[in-house]
Amino acid sequence: MDDPLWVSSSLDRRRVLRMLAALGLGIASKALALQDGKSDGKSKDKDSKSAPIVYTPGGDVKPPKVVHYVEPSFSNSSKEAFVEGVVKLKTTVTPEGLPSDIEVTRGLNAEEDRTAVDAVKQWRFQPGTKDGEAVHVRVSIEIAFHLM
Repeated sequence: MDDPLWVSSSLDRRRVLRMLAALGLGIASKALALQDGKSDGKSKDKDSKSAPIVYTPGGDVKPPKVVHYVEPSFSNSSKEAFVEGVVKLKTTVTPEGLPSDIEVTRGLNAEEDRTAVDAVKQWRFQPGTKDGEAVHVRVSIEIAFHLM
């Protein structure tokens, strides 16, 4: 007798596993990886690049520090409309001190969101560390846009 969760075709099983993996269920993502013929992560293949471990600051993980800051520009249309506020971003700082995977978590408007992302791309950091070694660290950044 078939489990009611599983549908008869393997394509439908993959769809269900992908949906469960998207919901953050680790068991489903491992099952999907095994079904698709991917490694379960226990054996390291020299040719494949694995995703780096990304830490969050706290405990023995020290946060990165900004060493080169670029001020984002305030668009003329936002100045004329008296738009003010904060753009919240998340980024991963690499062991080389570079921001990567920048995403807007709370935006202000399209122009200021874009200029905030463009500015952060130019920032440089002293990398975050774990046990004295530079690691990938995910951080939140708030950029305030205020008229003077």
